[in-house]
Parts: sequence; C-alpha cells; structure tokens
Amino acid sequence: MKNKHIIIGLLCCVLCAGYSQGDSTQSYRNFPLIITLQFHSFSMPFKNIKSNFSNIGIGIGTEVSYNKKSSGVQQLHLLWYRNKNMGNGLMVYSQAVWRPAIGSNGYTELKLGAGYLLSKRPSESYIQNNSEWISVGKKAKGMFIIPIGLSVGYENENEETYVSPFASYQFLVASSYNKSIPVVPYTLIQLGSRIHFEDQ
Repeated sequence: MKNKHIIIGLLCCVLCAGYSQGDSTQSYRNFPLIITLQFHSFSMPFKNIKSNFSNIGIGIGTEVSYNKKSSGVQQLHLLWYRNKNMGNGLMVYSQAVWRPAIGSNGYTELKLGAGYLLSKRPSESYIQNNSEWISVGKKAKGMFIIPIGLSVGYENENEETYVSPFASYQFLVASSYNKSIPVVPYTLIQLGSRIHFEDQ
C-alpha cells in the first residue's frame, strides 16, 4: 500500500506544480521534443517500487496528433536505462495515447503500444550444446515488448514555446526472455517534459 501512495504522490506533485503556473491558450503543435528521466525495475506493477530508483535512464521522443488537438496522439520513444543486476537496456517503442483534460490545464493519459527491447546480459552467459556448456559472453538479447502506461501532467500552452511537465508509470511485458520463462514484467517510472516549439 505504501508503494502505491508513493506513485500517487509523485503524480499529484506534477499537477500541483503545473496549476501554480496559471492559465494559457490552446495552441497544440505536432512533433514536440519529449525528454524523460527513467527509473527501471524488473518487477510486477506497484511491487518493489524502491528498486526502480536504483536503475536510472534517459529518453527522447516526439508525438503527432490524430485530430489537431492534444487529446489523441501517437508517440515514439527511444530510451536507455542502466540496470546493474538485470543488464542495461536500449528500447524503442510507439504508443497510442488518449489524453483527457483535467480542469483547464491539467490532463491524464492512458497509453498502449508496442516496441523492441535490446537488453544486455549483466554477466557472462552459457548455452548447452549436447553435454557441453558454451559461453555466449554478455551478448545482448532482443525482445518484443508491450508497454501500458498511465500519466498525469500539465499543459502550459501559449503563443510561443511551451513546456508540458508530466509523470508516468509504465508496465511492460517482454516476450522471449528465455525458454523456461518466455514472458517477463518490467516497470518504468518516468518524469519528463514535452517541449512544443514556436511555429515558424
């Protein structure tokens, strides 16, 4: 229960910070720069939250609107994370995002998508060939992923460049981990901003 309170508290802090900035006009622009700080964990949702903050990463991305508004968008992300125990990872994924408004400037997001994870083994690995074990080193392993996310944020829109801070919690299912465990769970806590640049 304490772990759930931590996540809810982080998301509420983003909204509170956003509301203190005041109102703005609606002026959505496609292809913003999305910058995120990532916290990665090999765990089920809302389990062992503290372990996320031991594994930090960074990400960049962008999005395009379906309807010339911010309520429905398609996002594309590229991120890297460091995980000493499970191995570092490089991930690319795209998500369809539904972004309903909360009040005049706040919003929440529901996300669903697909992508690919390239995960480096944390230590030397071996495979069995007949009766002999052969080293495959720390060779990276590719896995198909399905990310599901929930976010809250603030739309600070105006006639010039505007920044929209947000916090996200993502649950990822990765396939083809190994023969004995074909599917594994990951979680990501993300803190970031969408930077919409002024139209030229």
